[in-house]
Amino acid sequence: MPDPKPLVFALHDSLMLLAPSGWTKVELSIARTPQGLRITELQTKGEGGQEPKPQPQLHVDPREEALRLSEAITELAAALEGRWVPGRVVIERPNPAFADWKFLRDDGSVAWFNRLERGELKSLLITDELFDALTGTERAFHDLQGQLQQRLGKVTGFAFDPAQGVLRLDRPAGSLELSAQLVGSYLPDVFTWMWSWSDEEAQPASTDRVRRVCQPDLKPDGLAAFWRPHFHCDEGFAWALGGHIAVSIGARGLFRAQPPEAEGALFFALLELPELTAQA
Repeated sequence: MPDPKPLVFALHDSLMLLAPSGWTKVELSIARTPQGLRITELQTKGEGGQEPKPQPQLHVDPREEALRLSEAITELAAALEGRWVPGRVVIERPNPAFADWKFLRDDGSVAWFNRLERGELKSLLITDELFDALTGTERAFHDLQGQLQQRLGKVTGFAFDPAQGVLRLDRPAGSLELSAQLVGSYLPDVFTWMWSWSDEEAQPASTDRVRRVCQPDLKPDGLAAFWRPHFHCDEGFAWALGGHIAVSIGARGLFRAQPPEAEGALFFALLELPELTAQA
C-alpha cells in the first residue's frame, strides 16, 4: 500500500475548510454513488458550549470542497484494498497536539487508523493559525480595497518593471506609475497559486516585502500557506492570502492584473496611491 499520509493531509485541509472553528470531533457519513463515494452528513462537536470563532472569508465554495473531500476519501478507500467498507469516518482533535482519523466498521470498531502529530498539523495548508492571521487583517483589507476601487477607476492595461518595482496602470484619463510589490500569480489551468518570491529570477525590489511577511526561511508553525512556494487552491483563497500580505506590508490595496492573451492572473500590492477621483 502506498504511503497514505499525503491523502490524509489533503483530507484534513478540506475538513478544516468545512468544519466550524474550534471543533474537537467530526463524524462523516459516507455513501456509495455512481460517481464514487460522497459525504452525506457532517456532524461536529466543539469546545463545550462556546460559540465557534468565525472563520475569515476564504471565497471557497463549500460544495466544491465537500466534493474534493469525497474524492480524496474515494482514493484512500481504494488504497485500503477492502479493509474498510465505506460508511463512517470519525476525526478527533481533543487538543492541538494531534488529530486522529478513524475509519469505522458498521459495528463501530476501527478498520483503519491514522494519527497526525503536531508537527504534521502545523505544516498543513489550512490551520487555526492561518485563520487567526487572516481574521486579523480581513477588515482592514476590506476597507483598503473599497477605497482603492473607488479612487483607481477603470484600468485598461498595465506594465510592470520588476527592477524598479514600479507598476504602470493605463486608464482613460492617462497612465499612472505606482510603487508595487508582485505578490504572486494564479494559474487556473493547473489550479495553482505561486508566490512571487519563489521565482529565483525575481528582482528583490519587486518581492522583498512579500518575502519578509511570508518568511519561507523560518517556516512558522501553522502558516505554510505563506511559506510554501506554490500549492493547489481556488483563486478566491489566493486572493484572501494576498489581502493579508497587502495589509501586512502597509500597501494601499491589491490589484488583479490579467496579462494579454493569458488565462492566469497576477496580484500586485500597491504601495502608494495618489489622490485620485474615479474615472469612468
